[in-house]
Order: sequence, then C-alpha cells, then structure tokens
Amino acid sequence: MKSTNFVIALLLFATALTANAAPLLNGLALEQQFNKDRYIAAVYSERLSGDANALLDNNLPRSLQVRIIADRLSARRFRNQWMEGIAINNPGSVLTGQAENMVTFANMFKGRLVAGDQLRIDYAADTGTTSVSLNDIMLGMIEDREFFNTLLRAWIGPVPPSTDFRDDLMGSGQVDSGLLAKYEALQPGADRVAQVTAMVDAQEAKEEAAAEPAPQKAEPKPAQVAAAPKPKPNLSADIPPPSLAAIGTPALEKPAPKPVASAPVSQPKPLKPTTTRPASPLDEELEEEEEEAPLTADMILARQIYHSMLLRHTFKHIRYPKRAQERGQEGSVRLNVTIDNKGIVKTVSTLQESRYSSLNREAVEAVERAGPYPATPAQLNIEEYNFTVPITFRLPD
Repeated sequence: MKSTNFVIALLLFATALTANAAPLLNGLALEQQFNKDRYIAAVYSERLSGDANALLDNNLPRSLQVRIIADRLSARRFRNQWMEGIAINNPGSVLTGQAENMVTFANMFKGRLVAGDQLRIDYAADTGTTSVSLNDIMLGMIEDREFFNTLLRAWIGPVPPSTDFRDDLMGSGQVDSGLLAKYEALQPGADRVAQVTAMVDAQEAKEEAAAEPAPQKAEPKPAQVAAAPKPKPNLSADIPPPSLAAIGTPALEKPAPKPVASAPVSQPKPLKPTTTRPASPLDEELEEEEEEAPLTADMILARQIYHSMLLRHTFKHIRYPKRAQERGQEGSVRLNVTIDNKGIVKTVSTLQESRYSSLNREAVEAVERAGPYPATPAQLNIEEYNFTVPITFRLPD
C-alpha cells in the first residue's frame, strides 16, 4: 500500500513539474539597424518546432522575449516597428478585432529602452491571457486568446523583418552558441530595475487620479443630442500580404514624357536619386521625441491600413536585377522611408542590407520609382510619415 502511494505521489509530482515547466527556447534572432546590433529576440514554446502554424497553436504556453543591446532605444520606435509588422502579417478581420487591445499594448511603451533591458510577453494557454513585463516588472495584461498570435505573426509571418530573422526564430531549439551567450549576459542593473519600478508606480498613480470623479456643480444641463458613433475604417476585405520581388513581372515605370516633334528623342536620363542620407544609428535614439497624441483604436487601424497600402504600392515597382538572378543571389533589405503628407519621398535610408550591392541598390531605386505615394490619411493629422519597407529577393525553388 505504501509503495502504491509512493508511486502515485511521484506521478503527481512529475505532473506538477510538467505543468509548471517553462517553455523551451525555440530560436534566437539578432536585430540590426544601420549595421549596429539593436536587440536579440527570442521565441519560447512548450513544443519546439520549425513550423509557423505549430508555433501559433493557442493550446501551447509560449513567450516572446527581447533583450536590448543598444545603449538606448526609443520605446515608441520599437513599438511602431512591431505594429507595422502586425499590420502586414494579420488579416483585416484580426486587425479590426484587436484594435482596442493594440491601444492597450502600445500605451505600455514609454520613454527609452536601454542596454540590458528584458521585455517579456508571456502567454498562458489555460486562461488565454497575455502578460507584458519589463525587467520582471508587470506593465499590463490583455485577456484575449487571439492577441498573442497577433504579435507573434509580425515575427514569423509571411513578411517578417527579414527572412533570416524569421528562420532563426523557428530554429526548433538549434541556436547559435555565441548569440545565446550574449543573450544570457544581457541583464538589467539594480538602478535600472528601480527606475522602471518608479516609472510604473508613477503611471499607475496618474491613472488612478484620472479615474477619480471630479466634483460637479448641480446645474441643469441643456438637452444634448447623442453624438453618432464614429465610422470605423472599412476593413471588409482583408489586406493581402504584399508580394515579394518577383521574376518575370516588370516593375511599373513612370510614364516617359512625350517627345517634341521637332526635336530628336533623347535617351532616358537616369533617375535622380532621392535624398538618401546615411543616417547615423544615434539619430533616432538621441532626437527628442515630440508629444504624441493619445492613441485610439481608429488611429491604430488607420495607420495599419495606410502602412499596408504603402507597401503594396512599393512592391509594384520592384524588379529582380537580372545579373543577381543569373548569379543566384538572394537576400533581404529593409529601408526606412520618410514621406510628407502629400506622399512625396523626402528621405530613404537603409536599415538592413543584403550581402549583394545590386539587391540593395534596387530596393532603394524601387522606393524612388514608387514616389509619390498615396497621401496620408486625414485621421493621422501629421506633416510627415515614417515607415519601414522589408523587401525579400528570393529565387523560385
């Protein structure tokens, strides 16, 4: 009898250990911009897999983690980059359904991220809750079973930051030992933990003060007509993921000017390059950020729809360089583009290059050919719009 009880106890203990076991490290990916290391991203899952659909299984506990390498990283820019990935890797129905959750998520990011910071996004399969923490300090929770996958698709969906980034995250537990050692060494200092704690406490106090009802005078108010609800952006048709650089599909060219009858037709002049300053990696981190208008679900949807529109517009103008095809050259390029509110391209800079100059050059020239872009939506009410363009050159198998 004692032996039977002992076996049962062992089984219960083993079951408890399994239930509380931390998800396994599925893959690590290094994010670089302007040839500088920015952060290391990690995907954890209870079951290792190299298949995106398997990693999107809502029945599995999973975790996304980011450890900051850069001395300073704008939390808002980091958030916006992630939101761009969400926009182009999720169908319109998901974007609409998750708009309010995206507002909650976006408002968790304040100030700067610094070297050693650890951002964790954990998914509890039993409750469907996604919790977000920075340096083990809780920033917030979102109780929606579909929200975690909305975030994860930005990393492992059809248009990731780069193909290498996605492939490394889907490594099925096979990770580079050197990158793993660097990842594990990134830890926040005690002063930084205290700083984040104070920031979160101050934010909570501010929210509590705002939630307290203000004393009101007992004065009769004139009858008011209930305001009509604001129309939601139309997402009845899903936004398809933009096609990547294709072979045999000519890029759209700007119409050539009609020749004057009395003058000989001249050879077309080379495209005048857009201002492409080699932006310093410190530019985006050290510049003072302007106060941001409070985010709303409508605003987030408008940005996501507009970003998808800009990418589709760009991809119509991409062509695979013939010599790169002949030499079997493939790669990913990521550009940072700034346009004014009329869609005129102001600057183009390369965040991440491929190994081949012809692919890098074609990516920039595709953006130049694509201008002017569609004008910015009125809801955004901005003078300039900054967005990233991931372009993958891949030959057919």
